[in-house]
Amino acid sequence: MKLLYFAMLRERLNRSEEEVEFEGTIAQLRDFLINRYGELEPLLKVSKFAVNEEYVEDSYFLKGGERVAVIPPVSGG
Repeated sequence: MKLLYFAMLRERLNRSEEEVEFEGTIAQLRDFLINRYGELEPLLKVSKFAVNEEYVEDSYFLKGGERVAVIPPVSGG
């Protein structure tokens, strides 16, 4: 699947996307990413996920091949 990173995640990882082999729920993907990028745990824990441009819940099951956007909270004023 293709992971797309936005805002602070993109800046901290120094990339906007990457390909990974993964099958499981969004909650499991979050844990996978925390395992992979432990220093970003606080940001990943509060990030939203969108699959093929639609926001999904943590229980959503990924089969592989999807485009998954990882979107951290954005502050502004």
